[in-house]
Amino acid sequence: MLIQRLLLHIFQHIAIKSTINFLLGLLVGIFIASQHLFSHKSLAPVGKDITDRLANNSTSKSEESTQIITNVAEVKLSLNQKNIGEFYEEYYKFYEQNHAWALKSFLGVHFLQNPNDAITIAEILYNQDVDLVIETGTYRGAAALFFASIMYQYRYDAKKNSMRPFKIITMDINPEARKYIENFTLLAPYILFIPESSVSPAARATVNKTVFEMKPNNVFISLDGDHYAEAVYNELLYYQQYVVNISNYMLVQDTRLSRKWHTLYCGQSKYDGPCNGPQEAVNWFMKNEGHGRFEIDRAKEYLFTTHQKGWLKRISK
Repeated sequence: MLIQRLLLHIFQHIAIKSTINFLLGLLVGIFIASQHLFSHKSLAPVGKDITDRLANNSTSKSEESTQIITNVAEVKLSLNQKNIGEFYEEYYKFYEQNHAWALKSFLGVHFLQNPNDAITIAEILYNQDVDLVIETGTYRGAAALFFASIMYQYRYDAKKNSMRPFKIITMDINPEARKYIENFTLLAPYILFIPESSVSPAARATVNKTVFEMKPNNVFISLDGDHYAEAVYNELLYYQQYVVNISNYMLVQDTRLSRKWHTLYCGQSKYDGPCNGPQEAVNWFMKNEGHGRFEIDRAKEYLFTTHQKGWLKRISK
């Protein structure tokens, strides 16, 4: 009994000490982060202003709260963009080299999409009422299932108990996606899987036939197949024709692979770029065929994206 009490006392002491150390570490971390990210000059007047207002007893509490909230809302925090950029570069390097992209799944199927980018895509699909998605690089079909699950929700008319037509055309030279897609009988009928290269005659013929029959109103294209520059550029050249509506998107995925530390895509250069990856293809396309017709929409990058400068928005016919 004595030994049990002694052990309990020791464990309690360790727990308290660990908690204190954790809290101290957290406070130090917050302080350091604030030093790097925010400008003190922007924050100081707010703190002083709030203190002065609270000291003024002539104003009612409700009025005081309104004035403080208004004052804080008007302040624009000054972010150190260089530090933020360096952080995301290091974060992506960790994300890529440690294969963090391989740790996710959707509906139990291996899903390689960055979660932040997945939400951005879902937002585009819904906001633009997209009825056709063309995807290159199916892998196991998780992205196609993700697209279909989102589109199913907004294309279904509950009042009429009817579904407005929609389709996902997805292609990959590896046929394994079919067995994963077919497991989901609710979504599978809306996914057309083509076990061919994205620029093969068979794939082109199937896409052309489907587009002709559907006559879609809004199209979203996701290029996520072969990431070498020439392959991506050829996809851009061919699939741009299906983005006919202003504001629709072509997304070139994984443009951050074009980094000098990435030996797979930076062993040689292509299209005047330092590497031979997706970003070089985008840059070349935007200088030539895409110039004046598409723009790179950086607003879709939000906090973090693996498709930096890869969100191409149609701006003119």
